Amino acid sequence: MLKDKEFAGFQDGIFKSYFEKYIEFRRGKGEKVTHSTLIRLKALNNNLNQYCHSLEIDGNAVETILQEKAGESPSSRALRVSDLRQFSSFLRGHGIRAFQVPAKYTKRVNTPFRPYIFSEMELCAITDVADKYESKSRKKYQLEIYPVIVRILIGTGMRIGEVLSLRVQDVNMQIQSLTVHNAKNNVSRHVPMSASLFSTVELYLADISHSSQPSQPLFVSPYTGGGYSYDAMKHMFKNIYALADIRTPQGKLPRIHDIRHTFCTTSLNKMLASGMSLYVAVPLLAAYVGHVNLRDTERYIHLTEYSYDYFIEKERSLQSLIPEVPNNEG
Repeated sequence: MLKDKEFAGFQDGIFKSYFEKYIEFRRGKGEKVTHSTLIRLKALNNNLNQYCHSLEIDGNAVETILQEKAGESPSSRALRVSDLRQFSSFLRGHGIRAFQVPAKYTKRVNTPFRPYIFSEMELCAITDVADKYESKSRKKYQLEIYPVIVRILIGTGMRIGEVLSLRVQDVNMQIQSLTVHNAKNNVSRHVPMSASLFSTVELYLADISHSSQPSQPLFVSPYTGGGYSYDAMKHMFKNIYALADIRTPQGKLPRIHDIRHTFCTTSLNKMLASGMSLYVAVPLLAAYVGHVNLRDTERYIHLTEYSYDYFIEKERSLQSLIPEVPNNEG
């Protein structure tokens, strides 16, 4: 259930309960729903209450809600379009008539974003800081958790939401893997661990075995008794990056997700450098990190030492071998 303070601001109306279910659905898949996302969804709920007179979203309501706003940036409008498109798809999945957002609104907005790629030395510095992390406001149990979370992110490239959603029973001791359930795009998968990472997780499990149940979160917050939130991890990683003196060329602290970018980039480099064919390396990487198609993996390719144009040329033939998943979201 949403916290009362999170749901405050959602106007009462016919869509309010569905927004609560929608947010829980996204978090259940391991996605983060940030404060800014909640603000946008509150605004969308208010618009739907204004322009829809029944539990149905028609074409006129869509056109009205998605009208351009004075001074609105293309990226902000793209977020509004995405919110309505995804929420409408969610409603259709519940048997509710919701007009599909027309294709004219879903054009991709190109942004100059470029993730930060950590060096091997910087990754070592991050783990070293996590191991020695001290804070008067943190309990000893928390300080034991941080080194494990950091190593899982670095060693598997998992999304932070996937790591925080892990439960004790998701650690498979026999095959030394982690099981991710219904993550982004409803993809579930087994994530193999290296011997060193498995040893870290095994020691952590032995330490908490006296108090843990199979169905409980693998990482329990001593404050809430449940899993950690994305905001809590964001705060902790900012502290770790600052202590490790790691900043982007613009002087900003990196994001948590940059560790995933680093994993994908360096893993692909290693596979290609070993002589592995693109025909094998790219689909293998996509499956490991939970991408549903090769386009999701393309965004990492230009960060490697290999030619992006060369990859795109080869990737065209790969796409014809992999069937597309039907898209009913519009």
